[in-house]
Amino acid sequence: MIFYFVRHGETDWNVQKKIQGTTDVPLNANGLRQARLLAEKLVDGSYKIERAYTSPHLRAQVTAQLVAKALGIECVDLPDLAEMDLGVWEGDNWPNIEEVYGEVYHYWNSHRRYVRTPGGECYNDVLKRTFRALEYMMKNVNGNVLVLSHSAIMMSLRCYLAGGCMDDETMLDYRAKNTEVVEIDAEEIKKAIKRFRREEEEYKDII
Repeated sequence: MIFYFVRHGETDWNVQKKIQGTTDVPLNANGLRQARLLAEKLVDGSYKIERAYTSPHLRAQVTAQLVAKALGIECVDLPDLAEMDLGVWEGDNWPNIEEVYGEVYHYWNSHRRYVRTPGGECYNDVLKRTFRALEYMMKNVNGNVLVLSHSAIMMSLRCYLAGGCMDDETMLDYRAKNTEVVEIDAEEIKKAIKRFRREEEEYKDII
């Protein structure tokens, strides 16, 4: 079983470098074009995708639905695939957040796995629900799956799978471009889930 992770198409906030998080920003014209090109790419029979799962956010849903229609497969919403909740920082940009929040921002940036944004989530929260969603998929589908999600979902997962430090900006090395396809084998996911559960038990007092 192969997971094909894809980040949604472009939005105006992507272009403006605004923090989207849970804010439901739609695709722009280029994002719709990217989604159609993605659909054309994935129609290639070598992918053999049996089902699509998508974040409930409009930018992901529309991207996923265009692909699912082209492939003739079911498209299912999963709340656990939603983008990271960045709380009061949503709608702003990172340089301004750093200037306004100062020490709060720098502490979060250096301890981002377990420290939550003001009113939002930490990356461990994101990983936990991402793994929950992936377990659900593995129980309900035998074949390959399209997972249409977001930057923080894919970045945190890829960083974790690579054994990278999740508490500094090295996570940014694992960012995905709009409609980029990232292939991950289910066996790799299963091993990561076991490791994550061991860590949860070890660090349960701070989670």
